[in-house]
Amino acid sequence: MDQRVLVSHTAPRDFINTQNWSKVCSSIASQLPLRNVNLKSPLRNTTTTVSDLNVTLVPLESIRDELASQIPGTLLDKPLLHIYILYCQDDDLDTYRNTLKKEVKDWHTSVTSKKNPEWLILQIIRPPDAYKSQTRNVFKFAGTVLSKLKADFNADDRDRVVQLTYVSDNDNTLVWAEFFNKFKEGISNAFSNAIAVRREEVRRSEGQQNMPGWNFCTFFVLKESLATSYEGVNLFEDALYQYEELESLFLHVSKEKNFSWFGSLISPVTGDDSAPLLSISKKPYREMILANTITVFDFRNYILSRQCGLMAKMGCLSDVPRKVASFLGSFSKRLFEIEPSFPRFWIESWIYSSAITAVEQCAAWQRLYDPENIDKMAVDSGNGELLDLARSQLEIVGIELGYIPKEPPFSIALPKRTRRASLAPPNITISSEDILAILQDRDAFYDIYIRLTNQALTLYAEGGRRKFGLKLHGALAALDLHRGHFDKALTTFASLPAHYAPHFWNSLESYMLARALDTHSRSEKAQDVEWMHILLSFLKSYVEHRGADMLFPTDNPTEYISKLVTSLMEAASGLENGPLFSFTYLFWVLRQGFESDLRHPDHPAISLRTENTAKLAEDRDGSYLNVTVRNYLPCDFPADDIIIYLQGRESDKQRFSATVEKLAPGKTQLTLFCPVPMGGTFLHESSEVRAGKLLLQYPQKKAPGKSPSLHQVVKIPSDPLAVNVRIFQSRKVELDRRCLSLKIWTGRNSVSKLELKLSAPSVTFRYWDATLDEDAGDVTFETGENLTIQNLDKDAAIGFSIPYVEAAAVQTMRIDVDLSYHTASEPGLERAVHLVSLLSPSLPVSVNVQDWFRESRLISTFSVSSTTHQHVRVAETQLIVPESVDGELKVTPCSIRQGTITITPSQPARFMYALDSLTGPVRDSLLFVVKYRLLREAEVASIIEDQVRASLDDSEKSQNLRPIVVTTIIESLERDSSWVALYNITGEIEVPELKKDQKEEVTEIVDKARQRLREYRHPETPQGLWRELRLPVDVPVKSIVAIASIRLLGTAFNPDLSNSKVKIPLYAGQPISAELRVHTTFRWGLENDSNRQYVLNYQIEDMTREWLIGGVKQGDFIAKVRWLNQQAESSPDVCKTE
Repeated sequence: MDQRVLVSHTAPRDFINTQNWSKVCSSIASQLPLRNVNLKSPLRNTTTTVSDLNVTLVPLESIRDELASQIPGTLLDKPLLHIYILYCQDDDLDTYRNTLKKEVKDWHTSVTSKKNPEWLILQIIRPPDAYKSQTRNVFKFAGTVLSKLKADFNADDRDRVVQLTYVSDNDNTLVWAEFFNKFKEGISNAFSNAIAVRREEVRRSEGQQNMPGWNFCTFFVLKESLATSYEGVNLFEDALYQYEELESLFLHVSKEKNFSWFGSLISPVTGDDSAPLLSISKKPYREMILANTITVFDFRNYILSRQCGLMAKMGCLSDVPRKVASFLGSFSKRLFEIEPSFPRFWIESWIYSSAITAVEQCAAWQRLYDPENIDKMAVDSGNGELLDLARSQLEIVGIELGYIPKEPPFSIALPKRTRRASLAPPNITISSEDILAILQDRDAFYDIYIRLTNQALTLYAEGGRRKFGLKLHGALAALDLHRGHFDKALTTFASLPAHYAPHFWNSLESYMLARALDTHSRSEKAQDVEWMHILLSFLKSYVEHRGADMLFPTDNPTEYISKLVTSLMEAASGLENGPLFSFTYLFWVLRQGFESDLRHPDHPAISLRTENTAKLAEDRDGSYLNVTVRNYLPCDFPADDIIIYLQGRESDKQRFSATVEKLAPGKTQLTLFCPVPMGGTFLHESSEVRAGKLLLQYPQKKAPGKSPSLHQVVKIPSDPLAVNVRIFQSRKVELDRRCLSLKIWTGRNSVSKLELKLSAPSVTFRYWDATLDEDAGDVTFETGENLTIQNLDKDAAIGFSIPYVEAAAVQTMRIDVDLSYHTASEPGLERAVHLVSLLSPSLPVSVNVQDWFRESRLISTFSVSSTTHQHVRVAETQLIVPESVDGELKVTPCSIRQGTITITPSQPARFMYALDSLTGPVRDSLLFVVKYRLLREAEVASIIEDQVRASLDDSEKSQNLRPIVVTTIIESLERDSSWVALYNITGEIEVPELKKDQKEEVTEIVDKARQRLREYRHPETPQGLWRELRLPVDVPVKSIVAIASIRLLGTAFNPDLSNSKVKIPLYAGQPISAELRVHTTFRWGLENDSNRQYVLNYQIEDMTREWLIGGVKQGDFIAKVRWLNQQAESSPDVCKTE
């Protein structure tokens, strides 16, 4: 309804007939519609600013006063404001009095006699003429025309007279500002007054509804006049509220079944089923309402159309589709109650056409009303729902006509009622062209159904509700399946479950997977990899939802699942025996990198739970792990292998496995075996269940920041009897040759072949230079890229020395040991062990040397100290003279102490050697050798090993207990170091009390070994293995060595002390004659020039508190070379003093 606010205008007859009147009217009309008009909204009880108000100027003469009508109309049918325009100069009082005043008064009387009068007088004057004299009215005090107008007509406090200086060619709109302010004020007051009167009428009529003679239709027209009035001034929300109240009142009346003011529920005529739902012009609704002949069907259509139209004008277009869908859903139920009154499919045709025409009307309104401020996505999603509703009507029709099967997804929209036979007269027919075409042609149904579904999908996508379109894809796939388009249907069915799962649409997900399997079967394709993936997804859906809310194509789900699992295993075996040659399989092979296994992660059909602690195999290397496997399927699951992977530190992994035939439903307890002897704490990394080439993988998720204690942790005890490799510093340490010692112990195993490879950052190991330790015996080994050893006996310990080259010096060298071996008892099983060893290149001892020179002798003291917290035992030291200088230098050890010496960081040991030069300076380096071993790791551990071995022999026990007993004793010694002092003195080892948590046979051997250790004493000569530190030592060089000596000559009582045979006492304060002799030698220098000589200076510093020296205290002398027995010597110089 397009309504405008009417404003009447008039003027004196003389002015109306002039050209200026037309110009004035055009100027006023050019500034319409009015901007920013303040109107009072009764709904919010506040003032609302209307941005644009459509106003139409009408001549007062064109308005005819009609008799009062019983049919209330809109308040905008009559002018809200009356304007009188007069053209008179302000000083032309004579014209006003004689002519204009009477005309204005007649107009004023006419308009004020109307209801809710609002009026305005506009005086237009010309601009003053600057060339005319302005003195003619100087002595006149009668006033102006403007003042006379205000005095004559402003009866109340409001000023309704406006003066305007007007020039026809002036485009400045500011000259109209005051006039239009009064204009807006007048319209606002007039509308508020008229609304207040009409609302009072409505309230009074509504209060009389229980009185006889009250008519709902009459009340509807009265209240609708309020709505149309609000709509005319753009108060759309207030207008919509009136219709909502009318609808609420109608629903209240309908509950009481009081339809005396209406016709029947519906009187269908041709075209009703296809007419535009939101059109208010398709029928004379107002006349039908006034005549009380309108049907409930038409009445509800009319209210819905008016409501939706107002919503569109308000900018709430997104609410229209929801309003329409709600109306169609509720009112169609009323129509189905009288279904026999309509032709077959008439109600479906009405719903179908109404939904489609509503979408078309929304599109038209979207283009008409400010598209930028409309939420297009919400509108599109709502329209998609309407098209989906129309599509469901096609499904109902298609099922009853036999075009599509009566099964999901088509049957989801099928109402749970039985269609009744039509009793409609022949003149009532279906008029929808689409429905008529469908009734006549099956292909037309398919075309219309596909087109409408695609339109709904497009709107859902544009509305951001793609998940609502997923079921439509399923419907299209089901249609393709029904029509025999298997490839297209299979592609769609297989892709949809991935989209359903995030939204927890369990029924649709499982149903689509079942349909995919059915499609695959009907297409007679081979059960290839693609089919297996679909089946696994179906089983996943079944397990996750425990079969609830699932749609099965059979009444026996257990049997159905069992057949599927059997087919799955047959397909997996087919992949193992020979791949299925298809494009899908080739693509799968390329994607998997030519791996033949079909990997499927995290399938919920099987779950595995490990125990927290593994058990050692004891009779062979390896450990057992108990695992609980749970099969959630209702049938047996054929399986070949169960595998558990444990992740340790860094790259350490353990693989436990067991061979099975099947997994019964429910829980199954299994024991898995890992042949790799590696102890420690591990995290459950992943699990695998293998069935043919099908591999179900279950990686354990590691959440970021999640504590390791929250993961499944498995502890594997260390196996003391397994093959082991230990790395030490080399037995012989030389500075110019890097080498390490490697010890391999076979434990309980007879090893047929063992391969070992070392690796470390920036280190190259020279296997080809590896040497076997002297005590290793006869061992067959090969070197190359690694170290290969063959035929090792049980409990064999062999050692190797392997040189290496280090690119960069490091404080601690990390060595990765990759070990693989075959045992004689299990030759077909290869055990691969990865070990990590840390080797510190720094030595446990340090050596410092200090030298003292004499004429032909050099005294060297070597200080040996420990650089670790451990005690170090030193057996002996040697200072070896190389063969090149043999006979030129004599080395004599000066140490008196014999036997083993214990050194600590705070208690070093010193070893003194005297070096006598026989021929002169020594240019070649000597070799200082230290034989040592660590007290705990080497010496005590070796003693404990020997005593435990002897204890086992005495008790006739198996030597397999030896590692356990040795470890137990050593751990006890490490907890308490009080035994060290006693051992250093006597050799007795007092083992502290042990924990009582050992096995009885272990405790027995421990007690015997403890007794043996108490009785142990240090042997007279050091026994066991010792390490050697070989350090090159350079003989120091001195170009000249001066030796000073003092000889007493005599005293006052004995002038010649040298000849006296009797020792004469010397007294303090007594003068004594003495001779200072300085002797120089060039023996320790490198120069051989016999003519060289040096000028030396000597100086005697006396201690004045103790001695007084008389004589020459300072002087120079010449040191010359003289040869004695082929040795260079210098002559002595003598100085006498007192």
